[in-house]
Amino acid sequence: MDASRFLLAHKGNTNDLNWLLAEQIKLYPKALHKLPHFVKNHCWFTSKSYEQASGEASALYKSKLISGAKLLDLSGGLGVDDWAFSRNFDKVVSLDPDEKLNEIVRENFRRLHCNNIERINITAESYLNSNLDHFDLIYLDADRRPAQGKSYFLDHDDPNFLAIQDACFKRSNQILLKLSPMADIHYLQENLQHIEKIMVVGDKKEVKEVLVLLNKKGSTTIIYESVLLRENEPHQIFSSKKELTLSISSELKSAKYFFEPHVTIIKAQHSRNYAQACELEQLAINSAFYIGNHIPPEFMGRSFEIVKAFEFSKSLFQQYLKNEKLVKANITKRNFVLSVEEIRKAYKIKEGGKDYLFFSTLSNGTRMVYHCIKAV
Repeated sequence: MDASRFLLAHKGNTNDLNWLLAEQIKLYPKALHKLPHFVKNHCWFTSKSYEQASGEASALYKSKLISGAKLLDLSGGLGVDDWAFSRNFDKVVSLDPDEKLNEIVRENFRRLHCNNIERINITAESYLNSNLDHFDLIYLDADRRPAQGKSYFLDHDDPNFLAIQDACFKRSNQILLKLSPMADIHYLQENLQHIEKIMVVGDKKEVKEVLVLLNKKGSTTIIYESVLLRENEPHQIFSSKKELTLSISSELKSAKYFFEPHVTIIKAQHSRNYAQACELEQLAINSAFYIGNHIPPEFMGRSFEIVKAFEFSKSLFQQYLKNEKLVKANITKRNFVLSVEEIRKAYKIKEGGKDYLFFSTLSNGTRMVYHCIKAV
């Protein structure tokens, strides 16, 4: 039992809301960054609803994609997305079968002065079976943590969108799905109808969520977007319609700079397009590393200065480490035969420091090592 629960369980403290008070003590320090506006207004959280909720930054980004008169949220949860959508829709109808959570959320909406959100105690399936209203947008962030564990397949979620998508399209031409950051783009293309746009949204370090906008009256050409959320600055967005055919330079060993695109670029299948947009060369089709002789402004990813680039062999690499007295480095590999763990173990390289070692295989089969330091 943690300290907060111990104090609240003290003899004589029999308040029925002890569990909820304990949740706040545990969650508020984390929520300061994820949900600052909710914390500022003294809102309530539960552990499950907090963990599954969007952060305010991503919720506000989603809310600006579409505006209109009425929005239906099939999976209300903590209501962070509802709060954001309520700024751009006249009315938000939010569904959730958890009555206790809904009491908390309604109180939060009161504290946030959200007077245009209606929270209903009902499942998505029951509502769709009993209501024929039309909406400008239907939104779904399904529960991806069912009893059997995490799942990244649509028919394993609750609610199962594949089972209700026809009913959804009868009530709206546009549907926005928030999916796991682990969602597979090819799987989505094969299993969803009327895809207009796939957005991979992340922060500085990682992919936070995958968004899919479905539009029954949209174009048949899918738009792919990488979105990098930034605090107190405009978000960075790179958009394209399809991957280009990659052309490989013959001067891959002579560049001055090395680049690792952000994970949102890679997951959104933008590696080749972004390399061309930045006038950089991609090492190989299966290697999302770039090189070049200039640093693009506002590059979405990490930039490094190349200290040395050379063809990998056990003896050459071992000798290079000895000559450079390299015993510690940050190691990353893509399309390379050895794992990072195998490289560290075989060559006794500790983790960390100012040096970076990148391992990759070129299109002609040449295995390369790039020793780099961060670009100024």
